[in-house]
Amino acid sequence: ALLPEALGSSAAGVSGATTNPALMGQALVTHSAHYRSFLHTLPASMPADIRLRSLYDQLIIDSAQLLLPLFLQSWHRTGWLSAQIEGGHWMNQDALVARGLELAALAPNIMIKIPGSAQGYRAIEQLVARGCSINNTFCFSVSQLDACLKAIHAGRQRALANGVNTERARYVVSFMIGRLGAEPEFERQARGRRLHLGQTDKRWAELAVYQAMQALMRRCETPAQLLLCSIKVDTDARGREHCWHLQRTGADTTLYTLTPELIEFLIRRQQAGRSIAPATEWVQIPGKVLDRLLAIPYFNQAYFEGGLTSDEYARYPAFLTAGNDARLGVQRLQGFIADTLDPPVSTPPVARHKTTMEGRA
Repeated sequence: ALLPEALGSSAAGVSGATTNPALMGQALVTHSAHYRSFLHTLPASMPADIRLRSLYDQLIIDSAQLLLPLFLQSWHRTGWLSAQIEGGHWMNQDALVARGLELAALAPNIMIKIPGSAQGYRAIEQLVARGCSINNTFCFSVSQLDACLKAIHAGRQRALANGVNTERARYVVSFMIGRLGAEPEFERQARGRRLHLGQTDKRWAELAVYQAMQALMRRCETPAQLLLCSIKVDTDARGREHCWHLQRTGADTTLYTLTPELIEFLIRRQQAGRSIAPATEWVQIPGKVLDRLLAIPYFNQAYFEGGLTSDEYARYPAFLTAGNDARLGVQRLQGFIADTLDPPVSTPPVARHKTTMEGRA
């Protein structure tokens, strides 16, 4: 969640950053002394949920501050921080809007990160209508993308009618591409149909959904942009590293979330004289592979527009897994607070008296 200052303020560095509860936990480990000091400034009588929210907000404020110079220098084009609504995957529309507005008020370069549930898309429309910048996360399907684009369009129409300026607002849809293929339910359904689903098949499935999403983006002529996250690096049988998510995408405008591990991979490839570049044209999905994939409901739900109903967005297996990971991230934040304010008490070991038999030994 927290970036080195040089990366955050340099035009040659990153163009933005993202947060989520898991990344927040990593930041607490790296900067534990700073945030333990912050927690000790809070009133002892503060309720636990408010204390958690205060810590979460401070992490976002500190992260956004690092990117603020880039945000100002670029006239708001870059330097955005995507701030995820903690617990947003189970919140209703009103709670999402209320928490989203709170996050947006923390810094001028906040992009509110909202999950792709039915309630989430209703909240996106309301927040867009108020001029907020949006990052739609937990997106795995063309159906969710379609719902998001419609929510953004409706929100912008309401903003226009109400005289709300949206010129500097930004809209991003985060396709968690690597999570789509990694979901165990995908392979389980394939086995149930006596289909072998190898790693290459999963990567083709992810690329197929990506291309279907980009086709929808072109048809809609939307101001939103597609962002790929959960990007994975694969190693082949000969020990060579490659990344389909970077090398076979990008023919249409695409944003990428790069983890430190991905940046290290890109540096290794560059140093070896084999730099990674996005694709310049669409990659053809092999017909036989696509035929096998189309026999699997999990893939069809992601690939086809209308493959999921709005009530099914938050029940899609990959969505549930992502939501559980976010919940675990929040629990780690709670653990950090408990360890800071109520650390376990260490007691000296109790001397054990020898028994009669031990004394004779």
